[in-house]
Amino acid sequence: MTLSVELAGIVGDGGVETDPAAIGARLRDNSWLSPVLSGHIDAMAGASAGGSLGVEAVVGPADLDQLRACVAAAYRHDAPITMLGAGTSNFGQSIPMRGGIVIELSRLCEMGDPAAAAADGRITVGAGALLGRVDSEVRAHGAELPVVTTTYAASHAAGWVAGGHVGLGSSSWGTIWDGNIVGATVMTCERHPRLLRLDEDSVEPVLHAYGTTGIITDVTFRLVPARSWVEMVVAFPRFDGAARFVVDLSEQAEGIRVAAAQEPMLTPAFTALADDAANDEALVMTIAAAEDTDGVCALAAARGGRVIPWHGLGADRRPTLAYMVYGHRMLWVKKLFASAAFLHCYLPEARPVDQLLAIKARFGDRCLVELKYIRSRWLRERWGQSGDGVIFAPLVGMVNGRDDLDDLLAFCDDIGVAYQNPHTFYLDEQGLFADPGLLHRFKREVDPKGLLNPGKLSDGEVRVRG
Repeated sequence: MTLSVELAGIVGDGGVETDPAAIGARLRDNSWLSPVLSGHIDAMAGASAGGSLGVEAVVGPADLDQLRACVAAAYRHDAPITMLGAGTSNFGQSIPMRGGIVIELSRLCEMGDPAAAAADGRITVGAGALLGRVDSEVRAHGAELPVVTTTYAASHAAGWVAGGHVGLGSSSWGTIWDGNIVGATVMTCERHPRLLRLDEDSVEPVLHAYGTTGIITDVTFRLVPARSWVEMVVAFPRFDGAARFVVDLSEQAEGIRVAAAQEPMLTPAFTALADDAANDEALVMTIAAAEDTDGVCALAAARGGRVIPWHGLGADRRPTLAYMVYGHRMLWVKKLFASAAFLHCYLPEARPVDQLLAIKARFGDRCLVELKYIRSRWLRERWGQSGDGVIFAPLVGMVNGRDDLDDLLAFCDDIGVAYQNPHTFYLDEQGLFADPGLLHRFKREVDPKGLLNPGKLSDGEVRVRG
């Protein structure tokens, strides 16, 4: 019996897709944002039937029993397993590298009582729960998710935890490693799959691990008291003024959900702002707590900024500023520079604006810079900055793509700017983890055959970067 026939017997014919063209369409994500990775993916797709990347079937189990049976069947057939959420990942996290099967868990979307969760300060949701719905449900009871991806309207809980790590709220609450994920349940990939319950102290090996270290079946998020958020755009005549305003916010303002300074080269892409901002102005996309807006406006004025009130998704249907920052910002850059490549940089604690301007001065119009900050002890420790506080984390875009990327990496090394390089399929070669061995050790315990998302952890010696 073939694996796809066995899977159909488990979930029913309607729960299995085997048509190569339909599979190929289902697997496309936002990895085209990397001109390095997309070339490899396009070549793999072109060499496979219907662009299916060699995947035999996409299966959607309805519950844990069906999921366990699907995993056991794949284990018996030695078939690789790639987990797929909403397909919003940016850099190939959910692209199957070695065929096999794809399992998507959108039907595992259960959610506990939001009122009880709000009172308890945590909520456990199924892998396929939409993050936007979770946040909306608990917000009705006075709580909110402290950090949420900008693709919250489509992203699944497990997909974001496995593929992302920062987002709206990171300016106040940090990353998924900063106590915002307080538990998860994972299924092992063994002859008899087990469920392992991980708490806040043991969950780290599955965070941002691309589904290589266990199949996340539910996630427990920390909740914080809900705030009323106000969106505003602050325009500056020069980028250095915008960047220094962001630094001011990091030092003096408490309730900031995001503050991201964009240099003027990007302003023409924000067509929704055409009537409000000149193309040569630098813009800071700001979402602040209502009680802090007066202070934010005062800091803006002190730096020579002009506040443009914004009402994202309000009566005039303007886009929310959430769709112009973090991962969404790359989409706006691509509107102007289709071949752009991006690098996640982390600036030294002293003189962050000067370091960023040094990058801009070196590459000029060949690069596009922004400045935002993340209040993360975890990231600070990773990049050698001890204690509590913020780390400045610009996403630098090279408009000529891979042609200039190596030059940027070398220049950052020369001036002491740390970075996470997403242009590799290997998670442990990106540089984000100080100890990638933690992922390898946990994977050996839960995935003895190495079937979970193979090709995303290097097979050779793990290199620790620091």
